[in-house]
Amino acid sequence: MFNPLRFLWRVNNRFKSWEEADIKKYQGKQIDKLIKFAVKKSKFYSTFYNGFDLTNFSNLPFMNKQLFMDNFTQLNTVGLTKEECINHCLEIEQSRDFSEYYKGYLVGMSTGTSGNRGIEFVSKMEAFLMQLLVFFRFPFPKTRKIHLAFILRVFSPGFGHNGRKIRITYVSPLDTIEAIVEELNRLNPNLISGPPSVLHVLARAKDEGSLKVSPLLIISYGEVLSSNVKKIIETDFSCSVVEVYKSSESFIALPCKDGKLHINEDTTLVEVLDKNNEPVKAGKPGFVVVTDFIKRKTPIIRYKLNDLITVDPEPCSCGSKFRVIKEVHGRADDIILGRKTNSDELQFILPDYIRRSIISSSDYIEEYNAIQTSPLNLTIKLQLGANVEKQAMKEIERTIQKSLEKIFTIHASEVPKINFQYVSLKQDFDKKLRRVQRTFEEDFLN
Repeated sequence: MFNPLRFLWRVNNRFKSWEEADIKKYQGKQIDKLIKFAVKKSKFYSTFYNGFDLTNFSNLPFMNKQLFMDNFTQLNTVGLTKEECINHCLEIEQSRDFSEYYKGYLVGMSTGTSGNRGIEFVSKMEAFLMQLLVFFRFPFPKTRKIHLAFILRVFSPGFGHNGRKIRITYVSPLDTIEAIVEELNRLNPNLISGPPSVLHVLARAKDEGSLKVSPLLIISYGEVLSSNVKKIIETDFSCSVVEVYKSSESFIALPCKDGKLHINEDTTLVEVLDKNNEPVKAGKPGFVVVTDFIKRKTPIIRYKLNDLITVDPEPCSCGSKFRVIKEVHGRADDIILGRKTNSDELQFILPDYIRRSIISSSDYIEEYNAIQTSPLNLTIKLQLGANVEKQAMKEIERTIQKSLEKIFTIHASEVPKINFQYVSLKQDFDKKLRRVQRTFEEDFLN
């Protein structure tokens, strides 16, 4: 019989005392169990891995969202069809009753940044294990009771709880900001979790006085949390901001007591690879591939996330040997590509360089987008404060131009033609905020 206390003891022991060798040994055993299970129980994997050496994990083919969705009916191990799951998700999105089970399972849909949707599907036990992982490992403030307001675009299995000491309340971001503020004032939570774009707007409401709550901690998820937005949120709410890193496929990382974002090495294997699918060294950016050890109803094995992260080469001061994510850079198609000056190759430029160049150029900038349509064309859309004179606008353009020229030159790339546009940028909270975007294709993970 499953014993939650034993599970919690193991979670705690693994995180605090395991050395790197312990982690790798455990992950090897979990990989072996997962692959044997998937080949036996999933019709898709039994065919997908046909002809491969199942003991050579790093040579197994990659999974991605397109493959997952195209083969969902054959991939899941409980006999549900893709069509019935999607129909159920559409119904609960209309009713907003995310506590509803479908044939004993929690089924939801994620909204991809590019608009493509994925199915997230777990059993009650899998959801329970994820909850235990969060409740035990997350550094909740020391208080008698926790009331977390979770601002969530779409349903995500494993969330929603109403216990004696921890309560989680769903708040929809699809209403007006005034309605969200009113709901938060009514709930008066002592923790708030949401995407940085939503939290940024709420910070303004707090600064202006319409939002009355005073949370002990803010939790960011789902989008890139830039340093300037984090500073604004922390200043206006007078509390710390920490990140969690979760995708539809896996609960990847949680913060420790020192605020560092640790990979959940005992529930998720994270491979960080370069464009040639080779492992990158800690301290270098790489693309994320996940294997989840909890999910068995929809096995997740070597799943490409299209995310770019850097693992910190330095050990965490908390003492845990679980790897720390130093920075989540964003999606692969948020990476700017420069055309190299000495060859026909393309050089990738991390989006944070572009974000910093724009936001640090002037205090007049309220919102912005950078959109690259080709290696030699970059459009910068700016929303400025009221009554900005033309001379100031020209100075902003010169500052951004000079900063971007420096960045492309450092990366040995041709400087693109930069087109400035002044527009009103209204954030759609139903979509992930992407301040840096690339509209042309370049497949880094072949």
